[in-house]
Amino acid sequence: LFLEGIPNVQRLLKINIGENVKEQFESDLKLEYEAVGKLKSAIAVAFEVKDHTTRELFEKILEDEEGHVDWLETQLSLIQNLGLPNYLAQQVYDVES
Repeated sequence: LFLEGIPNVQRLLKINIGENVKEQFESDLKLEYEAVGKLKSAIAVAFEVKDHTTRELFEKILEDEEGHVDWLETQLSLIQNLGLPNYLAQQVYDVES
């Protein structure tokens, strides 16, 4: 796509820092949802202007982002079901085995 204008690098996104793993995952998931939405919009624009190369690139990135969403949702579900201490203990066990 032909991008017009000059990027504003002075306006940066707020950094959210979770106090624990659950909060970090929730923050990451929110960003992933935003990325998926923006990618879907970009894919639609690329399709409308018949820029198939850009559309295909965005579709590959979208597939990767949707994988991130799935992983984060799974981890948050495990935390919900196991409790944070048991979830963390399981992660340490998995690394050591």
